[in-house]
Amino acid sequence: MKKSIKIVTLFFSAAISVAVVSCQKDNETTEENVVAKSANNESKELLNRIYTFQELKDNINSGKRSGESMTLEQLRDDIDLTFNYEHSQHALPCSNATLDTFYVSMPKVDANGNVSAAEAVATYNAFETELENIMASVGNDSNIAKNFSIKFPEDGTRSGNDIEVVFTRATEEERYPWYAPFDEGDDYKWGKNLGHCYGISNITDAADELTKLFQFKPGSSIISPYRIVYIEYTALDFYGGEGDYDDLVYYDGEHSSIVDYWLFAAFGEFEEEPCIPHIEMNAYYNSIYNNVVKPNAPLHYDPVTGRPYIECIVNDYHSIITMEDRLGGQPSVEARFHTADVAYGFVLVGSDGN
Repeated sequence: MKKSIKIVTLFFSAAISVAVVSCQKDNETTEENVVAKSANNESKELLNRIYTFQELKDNINSGKRSGESMTLEQLRDDIDLTFNYEHSQHALPCSNATLDTFYVSMPKVDANGNVSAAEAVATYNAFETELENIMASVGNDSNIAKNFSIKFPEDGTRSGNDIEVVFTRATEEERYPWYAPFDEGDDYKWGKNLGHCYGISNITDAADELTKLFQFKPGSSIISPYRIVYIEYTALDFYGGEGDYDDLVYYDGEHSSIVDYWLFAAFGEFEEEPCIPHIEMNAYYNSIYNNVVKPNAPLHYDPVTGRPYIECIVNDYHSIITMEDRLGGQPSVEARFHTADVAYGFVLVGSDGN
């Protein structure tokens, strides 16, 4: 019942919010709303440019003539947008990444600095041919291409007649890699700062040791984070946190049967507090990495504001859960579990002058 109550409460809260907003001035907007609306409008504009160039390309490649022309700057942007849109396999997990480069001759530019539509499409076709030749020569061992950096020549440079294209070439992963930061002997009590499992005195626990691996590590160019929000996730749909993601995938392949939940959870009474062995510690590490940290993970972005992941704190909880219709019909049960408290936000990059 608790999950249903929470949903009703959210709808009720939303209704109150609408009523309050309707009483405010119609033209009042937050800075974030303005930014989000502007970003959405820009995205639509850029997509329209891609679609327009694709239509032009299809028409000319099918034999239709066109008297259109475009500025060199427009050509630069249209090729960058369209080539990455059509050929950058940015969403696929990969490994063994390296940078590769190819060159394409500059199109003819008239006295007014414009390029004909035919020359523009011929240049794009040359991009595709060069990429196809490279990928055919490396074979299936490195068949992922993404993130094309397209640099048009500047006057006076050595390669003044060529467009330089640098991109990532990598091997596709059939499943996400399994990382093992915990070795034999890295076995910890589940929480409560109870230390190692086997009598080693230490003010730590499994949650603390996992947290250490997900702390934000700023580079030298990071000045400060900003616009931080926190979201708490569990693997349990009856906890009542902001995100009860009980349906996430735990692990892949041979590791799928190590535990029952993507975050630690144990129910019932224990004479001795549960221990999490190092193999299971690695399972939870990979769960958090694959579900939260990885750039294309389902929770890498805050589902409310769209802010990206910064770091994660793993917390331990010991509670009495009352659930009449769950857990074998028991009216109440002890629950020991971890939550992933994720900080989302942005980082200010640059130099502060120090």
